[in-house]
Amino acid sequence: MDTKKKKSRVWIWIVGVIVVLIVAALVLIRNAISNASQTVYASYTLASGSLETTITGSGKLESADSQTLQLPAGVTVSDVLVEAGDAVKAGDTLALLDPASLANRAAEVSSELSSLDRQIASRSTTGSVTAPVRGRVKYLPVSEGDAVLSAVSQYGALAILSSDELMQVTISSDAELALYAKVKVVWAEGEKTGRIAAKTDTGYVVTLSDNGTPYLENAQVFDGETLLGEGTLEIHAPVAVLAAGGDIEDIRVNENDLVYANNVLFTLSHEPDTASYRQALSDRTEKAALYQTLLMYQADPRLLTTNDGVVSDLFLKDNTDVAATQDSSGLSDAVTLHLGGAVKMRIDVDELDINSVSLGQAVAVTMDAFPNETFEATVTHISRIGSAAGSITTYPVEVTLTGDARLLEGMNGSAVITTTKVENVLLVPIDDTYEDAAGTYVYTRAEDGTLTRVDITLGLSDGTNAEVTGGLTAGQVIWYVDTSANSMLFPGMNYAERRMNNAQQGGVSSNGGE
Repeated sequence: MDTKKKKSRVWIWIVGVIVVLIVAALVLIRNAISNASQTVYASYTLASGSLETTITGSGKLESADSQTLQLPAGVTVSDVLVEAGDAVKAGDTLALLDPASLANRAAEVSSELSSLDRQIASRSTTGSVTAPVRGRVKYLPVSEGDAVLSAVSQYGALAILSSDELMQVTISSDAELALYAKVKVVWAEGEKTGRIAAKTDTGYVVTLSDNGTPYLENAQVFDGETLLGEGTLEIHAPVAVLAAGGDIEDIRVNENDLVYANNVLFTLSHEPDTASYRQALSDRTEKAALYQTLLMYQADPRLLTTNDGVVSDLFLKDNTDVAATQDSSGLSDAVTLHLGGAVKMRIDVDELDINSVSLGQAVAVTMDAFPNETFEATVTHISRIGSAAGSITTYPVEVTLTGDARLLEGMNGSAVITTTKVENVLLVPIDDTYEDAAGTYVYTRAEDGTLTRVDITLGLSDGTNAEVTGGLTAGQVIWYVDTSANSMLFPGMNYAERRMNNAQQGGVSSNGGE
């Protein structure tokens, strides 16, 4: 056979196959287009329900109930006995302070008090003399009518207060006694139980209650029936009451009275009221309080807890001075305790949402550690100071959870704040509504089967459903395009226009019903 004829027949066969394939493809495309153009509609009956809007954020749990213990700045911590995370009981020792550093710091503060006293004495004042600190009146040498300057010159003070409720007697003794051991202190008209507060080069300092204990009387100290020594009863933490001028018009207190800071002790016949004088008095009150604290730790150089809790922050180190402070009190933070009970979480809220948040709003919290539980909380603090990250500003919002022993500091979780909630309102899915230049609308079906546009007004929305505030009533049947039945639509086709055309033609196929 001729080779050229064989090649010609092969080419004819190939062309025929190609033609058949093209025809088949065209048929498939036509059928697909036909199927796609038959838009499928579904329906549902409009009903009422509830709707709420929320704001979500995440964060870590912190203690909502905590206590920060402070120590005088500059004193040396000899031993820290706890670590962060330790559980402690009320009365536990957290740290030990160096007695020498306490004595040095007390001497410094005493010198500062003396300087302030000289400043106060250099000014004349009007009105009254008040107690600089809480304390018990142990020395009251003045009388009504005394000139203030003469009294201060003669007695050293108008009165002396015991600021820590303790008296002391220093004895010489060779006995070996433990610190804080109980002893008996006896004077001419009474006796009390005391404690060994400190050891000296020659003996001991014994402290006892100041209530009813005389000042500047001789006393004997006994260990059981054994006489340890004797000495003069003195004020353990004395605070002098001074004034700068005038005459004492009225004495408002008696010896052994317990008074509080700013209680009036004396009224004066004249006294100038100046800002500098008031500032000096304020400074002295703070220094006196610091001095009182230092004396307290001199008597017992231990940092003790007053509550059960967990050590959440520790600012102390062995053999290190307590950090300096800018606080006028002279005290620095030493230990922070989580006292249990309520915990809180801080979340950051976008500037677009912050005005929707208010105190007391309900919050639902879920924790990574308890994924199947929801914990109730409320908004307890809203910061009005934001922080910017790029073009977005957020504001810290604090939510507080009720006590649950399982909720621990540092746990991660999410908080959902309910900002708005409405009940028994007409709802429509947002995806089943349509918009154009004239507004928002849905479709209902007329008696002849055609779909009819109904203009509506929407209110609150949660992103999925919206509240219908006008245009519809409960029980109406809403028609929408069932997109699950139109998956073969091709890119570039005007889907919305085809839907409208079908609606106008009454070409409705329903997989729902009225």
